[in-house]
Amino acid sequence: MPRLVNGDFVKRAVMVVIGCILAAVGVQLFLVPIHLLTAGVAGLAVLLSYVTPIPAGVGLFILNVPIFLICRRYLEKDFLIWSAVGMLGLSIAFAATEPLATLHPVKDPYLNLIAGAVVSGLGTGLVIRARASQGGTDVIAAAVRKVSSISIGYLMFSLNASVVVVLAGIYGLEPALSTIIVIAIESVVVEKTIIGIDANKVLMTTTTKPAEVSKALMDRLDRGVTILNASGAFTGEPRPVLMCILRTRQVALATKVVKDVDPHAFTYIQDVTEVFGQGFKAPPI
Repeated sequence: MPRLVNGDFVKRAVMVVIGCILAAVGVQLFLVPIHLLTAGVAGLAVLLSYVTPIPAGVGLFILNVPIFLICRRYLEKDFLIWSAVGMLGLSIAFAATEPLATLHPVKDPYLNLIAGAVVSGLGTGLVIRARASQGGTDVIAAAVRKVSSISIGYLMFSLNASVVVVLAGIYGLEPALSTIIVIAIESVVVEKTIIGIDANKVLMTTTTKPAEVSKALMDRLDRGVTILNASGAFTGEPRPVLMCILRTRQVALATKVVKDVDPHAFTYIQDVTEVFGQGFKAPPI
């Protein structure tokens, strides 16, 4: 029988807890004092706290209950459980950090906007990186993927747009436009948190000198090279393709090495993410 509590469980739990706290702090400390919102159902809960006596933490829990009840049958058990943990964690974190909204340590609204988006986006990204979610639109998206071809992006856009329109009607156009910027920054930070900021590159080159080019890349860059068997569609002749994962700072040297050995090699370079293993980073949880 597998252990319920192991290293992976602890790592995920710690990341979810820290992520929920950061997300709540970003919203309560920086966004709430200037009446801005975060994305998704959490943003709707914050909006409700502006116009009703319902605190954001309570509102978030109430809004998520029907979402989980409706979507639970379509979700994998692991994701459902960890999403429930993330939702409860964010609800509790919202309640615990509510007093921070009265501190208003940063007076400049634009600095508040940026700081709130970055901190809350970092928190949300950590939760998603732990293979969990904070409920809301993430749960809806996971369920919709199982039963429909409806665009997830369209659903999320519709929810966020509706919340922003209501915010504009209550507080004016400037907070609404600022909230759009918050959501945009959050999305970038979430993505960078999930995939990492240390982007790598993959060099792919088709050459008539695969052995020579491979040796030059390995000797000069100390990187492994994989030779893929391929053939030209027009000629039908063998055309080995070399694949080499690089650090961004190694790209210039790598292209020079290829050109020096085979000036006629066909080479292209792409961004890659989540590169782990020997010479890069440890595998993710």
